[in-house]
Amino acid sequence: MSRPGKRCRPGQQALSASAFQEVMGVPAWKALPTWFLVAADDQALPPDAERLFARRMGATTVEVPSSHVAMVSHPEDVVKLIETATQAAVTA
Repeated sequence: MSRPGKRCRPGQQALSASAFQEVMGVPAWKALPTWFLVAADDQALPPDAERLFARRMGATTVEVPSSHVAMVSHPEDVVKLIETATQAAVTA
């Protein structure tokens, strides 16, 4: 049963108003190597948009024939991408 005025799900906290006043520094993806997993069959986020985001980030891109939740349907591909990114970061 929800309480009036309560909008957070269990386990979530309300965002502090000060978060909207903080100035963000340089995004990590601008300074560090990045990887991006494109879900080629995504119906929630167009794959062309995902490719655009990855290209704008200069990310190493991997595509999987998956819907929106690739980590559920293609866990091996996700693990491989993470391991590759980790190895690249360690050897850099």
